[in-house]
Amino acid sequence: MTLNRIAVGAFFMLSGYHKLFNAERHRSIVDELKALGVPALGFNQWWVPLVEFSAGAAVLIGLLAPLAALGLLVIILVAMATSGRQRIKLYKPIDEADRIDDWLYLPETLYAFMLIMVVSAGAGPYSLDALVLGLMNKHVA
Repeated sequence: MTLNRIAVGAFFMLSGYHKLFNAERHRSIVDELKALGVPALGFNQWWVPLVEFSAGAAVLIGLLAPLAALGLLVIILVAMATSGRQRIKLYKPIDEADRIDDWLYLPETLYAFMLIMVVSAGAGPYSLDALVLGLMNKHVA
């Protein structure tokens, strides 16, 4: 569970970082958001990578990890519903089983399941959440 949390947190943190601080990557997310017809482009071009970066870092270190993972899950579900759906159409599935296979083939699906694990199981014993909870329990007792 800890490795899952660290892996998915690192992925989102690094992805968000590059979209925020690398001009070419930022331009590419702006172009993708435009092509998808995402509203409030001026806001979302900064909001989405900022959430990826900050919530990814929180998941990585295990600070309010279920809440941060839930925020990332919303972003990944929107990505699946927009760009994921377009990619599935390009794959031209031959039947429903192939369509399901195509959805399972998307990397976003894997990340969604990884995030669901963090949301449902929490940050785990090797996290800042566990450290803070341990300190709180020590002071209460």
